[in-house]
Amino acid sequence: MRLSCLNTGTRPRNGVHSSDRPGRPRRGAFVCALLSALIGAVLISPGTAHAQSAPPAGQNTDALFEKAFGKKKKAEKATALDLPVKVEGREMGQIPAKVAPDPADTQVDLNRLALLLRDFVQAKALSELTALAGPDGYAKLSALPQSGPGSGISMNLDPKELILTVKVAPQLRAVRNLTVVTRANAANGYQVLEPADAAAYVNLRTAQVFLAQPATDSGNYRQPLNLSLDGGGNIDGWSFEWQGEYQEQYTHHFMRGPARLIRDFPDDAVRLQAGDLDYSITGIQTSRPLTGLSIARNFTLQPYRAIQPTGSRDFVLDSPSTVEVLVNGRPTRTFREDAGPVSLSDFPGTSGTNDVQVRITDAFGRTQTIDFPFFFDSELLAAGVSEFNYTVGVPYSTGTDRLSYDRSRPTLSAYHRQGITDDLTLGASLQADKSQQVIGTEVLFVTGVGTIGLNPGASLGASRGASMDLTYRNYTNDEQFYQQRTLTAQGSWRSGGYASLGTLAPRNTVSYDLAARYGQPLDEDLTATLSGRYQLVRDPSQIDGYSVDLGFRRRFGRHATLELTFSRARNTVTREADNSGYLAFRYTFGDGVQSAGFTMDTLSRQREIDWRYQDPWPTNAWNLAVDATNTTGTYQANGAIGYTMDRFEASVRHDYSQRLSTIDGPLQNDERTTLNFATGLVFADGHVGVTRPVTNSFALVVPHPRIADEQVGVDPVNGHYLSSSDWLGPPVVPNISAYLVRPLLLDVPDAPMGYDIGNDRPAVVPGNHTGTLVPIGTDATVSLEGVLLDPDGKPVPLAAGILLRADGKTAKAVNARDPKAGMEVQFFTNRKGRFRVESVRPGDWRLQLTGVPHKPIPVTVPRDAEGLLPLGTLKLEALPGQTINLAPKPVEGAKP
Repeated sequence: MRLSCLNTGTRPRNGVHSSDRPGRPRRGAFVCALLSALIGAVLISPGTAHAQSAPPAGQNTDALFEKAFGKKKKAEKATALDLPVKVEGREMGQIPAKVAPDPADTQVDLNRLALLLRDFVQAKALSELTALAGPDGYAKLSALPQSGPGSGISMNLDPKELILTVKVAPQLRAVRNLTVVTRANAANGYQVLEPADAAAYVNLRTAQVFLAQPATDSGNYRQPLNLSLDGGGNIDGWSFEWQGEYQEQYTHHFMRGPARLIRDFPDDAVRLQAGDLDYSITGIQTSRPLTGLSIARNFTLQPYRAIQPTGSRDFVLDSPSTVEVLVNGRPTRTFREDAGPVSLSDFPGTSGTNDVQVRITDAFGRTQTIDFPFFFDSELLAAGVSEFNYTVGVPYSTGTDRLSYDRSRPTLSAYHRQGITDDLTLGASLQADKSQQVIGTEVLFVTGVGTIGLNPGASLGASRGASMDLTYRNYTNDEQFYQQRTLTAQGSWRSGGYASLGTLAPRNTVSYDLAARYGQPLDEDLTATLSGRYQLVRDPSQIDGYSVDLGFRRRFGRHATLELTFSRARNTVTREADNSGYLAFRYTFGDGVQSAGFTMDTLSRQREIDWRYQDPWPTNAWNLAVDATNTTGTYQANGAIGYTMDRFEASVRHDYSQRLSTIDGPLQNDERTTLNFATGLVFADGHVGVTRPVTNSFALVVPHPRIADEQVGVDPVNGHYLSSSDWLGPPVVPNISAYLVRPLLLDVPDAPMGYDIGNDRPAVVPGNHTGTLVPIGTDATVSLEGVLLDPDGKPVPLAAGILLRADGKTAKAVNARDPKAGMEVQFFTNRKGRFRVESVRPGDWRLQLTGVPHKPIPVTVPRDAEGLLPLGTLKLEALPGQTINLAPKPVEGAKP
C-alpha cells in the first residue's frame, strides 16, 4: 500500500509557500509522515484484519521512528525520586529510588531501606539484603532472589501510586519481647514528686512498768523508765540511721546504739555503708556485729527487677493472632500481636513447678496450644545476675550502758553468688579474723524433680574441720488441688573440729542431721503434712534422736480453721521418747475485726484461750487482746488495749501470773502494768510535722495558705484517713518503703466551691530515709467570665486567647513543687463571644487574642477575690495605624 500526501499548507500572504523557504521542512510533509507512521503501526500490529508480511530484519520500532521522523528515538531515562515505603499497611518512611518505565527495572537504595526496617526485621536478614546492593547501594527489584540468602523480603512497586510495598516473611521479622508480668512503669499515669533535698526524722518510744506490789529491793511501785530513740535522714543522696536509749537504772543514762552512713546507687543496685554495719550473710556464714566498711549488691534498690529466672518461651506467629497465657490453669494475660517471632517471659509463678499454657488463636478461629513447665525458686539467680557483699571491720558488742569495740580482731565477711545459667547458680564465701577462717561454697541447680543445693565448707585456724549442707525443694502447682503437693528435705554434716566464726572451742555432738517434709491436699479444704527428723550423734553418752509429725489443717468456710498434729520424738540427751498432740482452733467473726482461738499442747501441758479485736481502718483505730494460759503449776492472764492515731501510738498492758515457787511451796503472784507510747517528728526542706513512728521514708503534705485552715486528708479508707491535718500540723504518711512507687490520694472535703486543689493523685518514689513534700491547693481561686466584642460592638465568636501576667514574668509559686506554677491561662469564646477563664491567681493580667493584633485588655483580680469574678463586656481596640480583621483566614488548599 502506498500513501500519497498532498500539500495542504495555506499560502502565505506574500505568495511564498513555507516549503519554499530554505532550511525549514514543509508542514504538510511532517503531517503526512506522522499519519504514515500511525497507519503503519496499526497495520503491522497483531490481530489486524489485513495480513501483513513481517517487517524487514533489523527494522524495529526504533528504526521505524527514525525513518518517520528522520532522527533516532531518545531512550527513556529512570526518574530519581523518594518512594514511600509501606509494610503491613503502615507507612514506614521514604527511600531514594530510580523509577524506570518498567517497574521491574526500578532500583531502590537497599541501605536506606534497611535503615527504615531495622526495628521491624532481624539484623541478619537485613545484612543479607544489603549484600545484594551494587557499589552505589542500589539494586533492581527484578534482581532480588526468590530463594536463598536475601530472600524472604519481597518488594512491589505500584506504578500508579508510586508506593513501594515490602513484605517480610514472619520468621524474619524482629522478635517481640512480651512480658507476662509487668514489673516496671509502676509510676505510669502519676505525677511523681521528687524527694526533698534534706530530710530527717526521729522516733521516740517509751516503756514504763508499774508493779501491783512494791519491789522488795527498792520499795518502788514504778520501775525504771526506758526511752528508745531511733532516726534517719537523707541529705543530697547520703542517708544515715542511728539508735539510742535512755535507761534510768544505769549510771550512764544515755547509750548510743548502732549508727551508720549509707550511699545508694540504685542504677547498679549497690549500697555502700560506713559505721556500725547492717550487712547480709549466706550459706554457712554467721552474723557478727561489725563496725567498718561494706559494699553490697542490694536488690531492694531495684524492687521491680526480676533477679530470679522467670521463664521464657519463643515461637513464631504465622498471622495476626490472639495469645492467651494461663499459669496453673488461671488466665494471666492476653496479647494481640501481628505475625512474626515472639518471646514470652516473666511468668508469674509460685515456688516450685508451675504449668504454663500458651493458647494462640488466629483470625479464622484456629487454635494452637503450647504446654510447658516453668520452675521458680527464690534462691536461684537468673543468668548473668550477681549478688555479693564485702565487709571489713572490727567486732562490737552492746553492754548495759555503752558500745564496746574489739579493735584487736579485724574481721572480713564476704560472699559472691553468680547466676551461670537460669538453672545453675554458683557461690563462694569467706569469713576470717586473725585466729579463724571459714570457707564456704555453693552449688544450686534445677533438675527435673526439683532444686538441689550443695554447700560444702571448711574451718581453718584455731579449729579445723569440714561441713556439708544439702537441700532439696520440689513444689508442684496445678489447677487441681490434689496436684498441689510439696516436698522438702535437708541434711547437714559437721566434723568434730568444724567451728563457725567466733566459736573457738566447738562441740559438735551431732554428726548428721537429716529432715524431710511432705505436704498433700486431701480436698479443697483439708491438707495433710508428714515430716520427720533424724539426728546421728557421735557422743557415746547420748543416743540418736528422731521426731515424726503428722498434721492436718482444715478450713471451715471463710471463718474457722482447725489444726491437729500428732508427734513422737526421742531426745538425744534424756533418751526418752514421748507421744504428744497439738490442737489449735481459731474462729473469725463475720466482719473480720474479731477473732477467738484455743490451743492445747500435751507435751508442754499447756492450754491457752485468747480473743482479739482490731479496727479495720489504719488510724484512729482501737485494738484489744485478752488471753489466758494454764501450764503445770503456772497460771497467766493478760489484757491489752491500744490506740493508733496518725500522730502517735499508745497502749496499756496488764499481766498477771501465778506460779509455784517449788513443787510443794506456796503460790507466788506477779502483777504489773506496762504503759507504751510512741511518736515521731519529721523534717523536710524547712517543713516540720508530727507523726507516729516512721518506718523508712515519709511524705509530708504541704497545704497552700488558701486552705491552711481546711482539713486535708490522705488515703481515705472506710470513712477514715491514713493521716489528716489538725492542730498539730499537716498530714504525714510515715510508712513508705524505699524505692517503691507509693501513690497518694489527697482530699480536701470542705474546699471552697469551685476551688482547684491541684493534683490530688500524686505518687512518691522515695530513696533510703527520704522525705517528700506533697503540695495541695493553689492560689488560683478565681474564675473570670465576660463577653468579648470587636471595635464595632459585635461579639467575637469562636476565638482563642490567652491570659498573661501584666509584668510578663512567671510568678513564684508558694511551693516550688506546685504543678500549676506557670502563669499562662488559655481560654476560648463561644459563638456569642462569651468566655470563661478558670483557675486564675490574684494580680494584674493582660487578655490577648491569639493571632489578632490589638491592644491587650487589662484585667485585675483582687487579692481577696474567690469564686466567680464577672468582667462584663470587653471591647477590642486596634493598635495605632492598624485595623482588626476577625475574618477567618482561608485554609491552604481548600476550594474557594
